[in-house]
This record gives sequence, C-alpha cells and structure tokens, in this order.
Amino acid sequence: MQKFQVNFQKFKVSTAVSLLFLLLLGALLLPGSAAAQTKSFYWERFDVDITLLENGDMQIVETQVLNFSGEPFTFGYGTILTGSAGNNDNITDISLREGDLIYRESSSNDFGTFEVSRSSSEVRIDWYFQPALGQHTYTFSYTVEGGVIVGTLDEGSGDQIFWKAIPSDHPGRIQNSTVTIRLPEGVEPQRYIDDGTYLIEGLAAGSSNLVETSASENGRIITYTLLEPLVPGQAFEVRVQFPHGILDIPTPSWQARQQNADVYGLIGLVLSGLLFVGGPLSVLALWYARGRDPETGFVVPDYLPEPPSGLRPAVVGTLVDEKADMRDIISTLVDLAQRGYISISENKARNHVFTLVNEDKTGLQPYETQFIRDVFGSTTERSLSDLRYKFASKLPKLRTMLYDELLHEGFVDRSPDKVRTRYVVAAAGVFALAVVTFIGLVAVLPEEAAYVGCCGSMALGLTALILGIVGRHMPTKTAKGAEEKAKWDAFKNYLKNIEQYENMDQAGDLFEKYLPYATAFGLDRSWIRKFASAPHTPIPRWYTPYGYGHYHGGYGRPRPSGSSSGGAAPSLPSLDTAASGMAGGLESMSNGLTRMLNSTASTMRSTPPSSSSGGSSGGFSGGFSGGSSGGGGSRGFG
Repeated sequence: MQKFQVNFQKFKVSTAVSLLFLLLLGALLLPGSAAAQTKSFYWERFDVDITLLENGDMQIVETQVLNFSGEPFTFGYGTILTGSAGNNDNITDISLREGDLIYRESSSNDFGTFEVSRSSSEVRIDWYFQPALGQHTYTFSYTVEGGVIVGTLDEGSGDQIFWKAIPSDHPGRIQNSTVTIRLPEGVEPQRYIDDGTYLIEGLAAGSSNLVETSASENGRIITYTLLEPLVPGQAFEVRVQFPHGILDIPTPSWQARQQNADVYGLIGLVLSGLLFVGGPLSVLALWYARGRDPETGFVVPDYLPEPPSGLRPAVVGTLVDEKADMRDIISTLVDLAQRGYISISENKARNHVFTLVNEDKTGLQPYETQFIRDVFGSTTERSLSDLRYKFASKLPKLRTMLYDELLHEGFVDRSPDKVRTRYVVAAAGVFALAVVTFIGLVAVLPEEAAYVGCCGSMALGLTALILGIVGRHMPTKTAKGAEEKAKWDAFKNYLKNIEQYENMDQAGDLFEKYLPYATAFGLDRSWIRKFASAPHTPIPRWYTPYGYGHYHGGYGRPRPSGSSSGGAAPSLPSLDTAASGMAGGLESMSNGLTRMLNSTASTMRSTPPSSSSGGSSGGFSGGFSGGSSGGGGSRGFG
C-alpha cells in the first residue's frame, strides 16, 4: 500500500463525480405492491478510465454494467458538480452510448436521447432508453477542464490528480471496480523520498486496505482495483502526484480563487479579530472618557433623613436615573395631591376619579402646570377611564419639560434624552455599515472567501450592539448635578431602609409626606407595605377609596397649597383605624392604594391597540442533492 502524503490535502479537490447514476423506481406503482418491492438493481462492474492530456484536461470514460430486476427501467439522470463545488472549471464533450447505440443530445425525451442542463454549480444529464431488464452496459465519456491541482517547484510539492471516481451516494452495491489513470508520455509519478515508492493512493471508504494499486510503463499507467464490493455510503477515491513543470498546465480558476481566498481570508480574519476586540474596547473607552459623572469631592453620608433640597419628586427621579419615566409622571400626580391641588376618589365601579380642588397654579413648575392641563383640560373632574388611550400622546412633552428642568437647574449640560438618541443613531449607523460591508464583501470577494464578509459584519454588528447599550449610559451631569444626585441617593437610601432608622410605630406622619419621593424612586410599593403594618399611619387625605364615606367630610378635603399642619385641623384616621370598617381590613386598604397607582400608570401610558390583518401560509419544499466533491450529485433511473 502506498503512503499518504500530508501536502496532498492542501488543495484537496472536491472531485468531479464520475457519472455514477443512482437507480430509482421508474413506473408509478401502488404502495405495497409486490412489483414495487422487488424492483432493484446493482452494479456488476463500474470502471473509470482517466486520461490526462498535455494541457491538463482529463478525458474520462465510465463503463457501468448494471443488472436490473423487477419492473423495467426507462430513464436515468445524473449531476456532476462544477466550479468551486466540484473543484473543476467545466465539464464538456459529454457523450453516451449503450453498446453500438450512440445516444443523441435532444430535449425530446425520446428513447436513445439525452439532455444536458447547466447551472452555476452543476451539470445535469437526463437520458431515456427502451424498457430495460437484466444486464445493460452504459458508457459515458466527458472532458474535465481544470481538474488538476497545480503545485509548485518546492520539494514535496507537485501537480496532482485527486479524483473521487465513485462518490459515496450511490444507492446500490458495486460488485467490482477498476480505476485507471493514464499520464502523458514522459510523465511518471513522483516518489517518496524515504523509500522511492510512487506517490499514488487509492482509498475506498476512507481505508486503503480495500484498494490495490499498481503502476506500469514507468508508472505512467496507474491502476486502482477494488478488492471488496462497495456498498452505499462508501466512496472510491484515487490520487497521483507528478513533478510540477513537466506539463504546461495553467492554474485552474477554482484553485486560483481558493488561493486568493486563503489570502483574503487571512487578512480578513486578522482585521475582523482586531475589530471584534478593538470595536467594543473603543466604545468602552468612549464611555470611560465621556460617559462618567465628574468627581465632586463631596462626602456623602450613608443616609439623609430629610430631602436635601426643595426639588420636586419628578425632577429628583429624572436626575437620579437620568430618565423621565412613568414613575416620575405618577410622582407628579401624588405630589400635587399631597400639596392640595388634586384629590382622588374611587367610585362604585372601581374607577378612580381625579378632582382639581385648587385651580391656583401660582408657584407651580411648568411641567406641573402642563400635567394639570393634560389631565383635566377645561374641566375640574376627570375619571381615570377617560384618560385611556388619550394621555400617552402627552408624555413626550412632559418628559422633555422634565429634562429642561435639569438644564435649567444646571444639573446637566445636555438633555440626557438627546444624548441617548444621538448614540442610538450612531449605533444604527454602525449596524447599517455592517450590512453594507457584508453585501459589498460578498459581492467582491471570491466565493471561497465570502465568510470574511460575515466575520467583518459580525464584528461591526457587535460594536453596534455594544454602542447601543453603552449609549444608554452616556448622559452625564455637571459637578453640581453629580453632587445633588449623591445627596438624593442618600435620601433614597433612607426611604428604602426607613425601618432601620425610625421607629415605625411613631413614624406614621412620614408616610404621606414622602410618598411622592418614594414613588419617584420606584419604592412606592414597599413604602406602602411597610407603613400598612405600622399603627397610627394616617391615610392620605387626598385619597378616598370606595366605601370610605364615613371619613370623607373631615378627611377627603385636600389641603390648600402652602397650608401648615398647625391649627385646629381635624385629626386624621390612620390606615388601620380607617380600614377597620371596611370588609378587606388594613391589607385591603394598602393594596387598594397600590392598585390605584399601578392602574393610573398603566392607563396613562396606554395606546390604542394596532389593528392587523392577514395570515400566514405554511408549507415546505424538498429535494435531493449529492456529492461533497467534484463529480458528486443526484443520480437515478426509472
């Protein structure tokens, strides 16, 4: 057995499949019929003769001796992979005969004709014959252009034929097979340096033990003989290497593309690797340089038991997370109610009603005035259900006004929303560049190097993704804004862990006082839950749940703006005492307040459902393909 040289694998040809035609059932028979079960075939012989010409073309003659049984067969078909798929440039001069009958090329589908159709990656042959049973011999001839792998003058290199004479997708047993390669006069295979044997190799099913190789006429004629039957799934490959330069064989187009692809691929992979690492690192460096708040030198305590300044809750919430979100809008509602501008009640239908009890807007911030206008319009009473699908369109303006408050206070130099938008646009631009890069590289690069376009585009896509994520954190504050945020963070920590700093049995007056800030910080649910279990916690005077009419007269009236807690104000019922006359008890009362805040937020951001129509249709398509190397394809008889 001959040795296998590693350098043969460098340009391993996806070899042109010999015209091995799969035998299929021809007549359309009822499923389960006896004839359909017995219709079969096998190859008594499958011989391939390959003659190498001086110009590097290969003339191939296949002799297939088939034995049919069962119902007659009347046609056959086969495909040969070409181009990069088959590692050859073209298949030409196709002819077919059966004994003395020479088939003619025609599209008529008559007996004794064959038809050739071509695509970018294969050549298909369909041929038609008289109903056949028993032994029949078909001889195919064709020329393969560009099927020789051209090497170099380097030691150990050379030109080589590497051919898959019988691919693995043949559907029947092949009893015997002989493959012969004929080299031109004066050309003999190279030899192994260590023992001087010819560089020839025959492989069947991945093992050379099933093939016997021999050479005659100084190695010019090499014969590969199959020693055992070849069953479906087993391939028969042959190869021979001879010195480069003896024949004037031009480098095949497919091999040149492959070599160029190797160069392009190496360069592209290096650049893609740099972009995979450098792109995200550049984005992170951008955030480190421009996306962090300045150092203030202010020593922040663990907590602050009182608001550090007179900022309204919605502005505080926007400052802390640099986002004017829905909880900031709801905190404005609670804050205005707590300050005596709005009262909230629940009717029998469990719908909440907002009442404007103080129309004097003197001293309100612009966004607060706009909020009242958006909720009530020209009325003084509005049910929450009336705001469904109507308030969401007001949110963008309210958010912009909150960002303007940060600018007005000198907490930021640029609107955080505009900063995020700019980076989203930049990320979209990088992603668009990734798409354009992919399309452009795939169109320009050889097919074998198309993966470079994929790698480069993925690197750009990753950069775009990280830029979009990091862009959300790019808004920054001024030194004044950073210091103010640090103070409010300390106050937020106090609200979050108030049970650690206060005796909850005596802290009931803090519930309503700081509820707007707890809402802006996103702590409203836990804030209500903590005080619901604390005795003597007054229910907010501006909130009247359904069934709470007993206290409405003395409690439901909101405080006017700027009023103090002194004087002869009526004592306020606590959450537990107020709820004692209600069916649900204290927990029901606190849960109702939470539900009110949640339903208000849900309603205010609700938008009309978009109508859509149409359906989807399903289905599948199928087909056959064969051969992973030159000459592979689909075959059949019928």
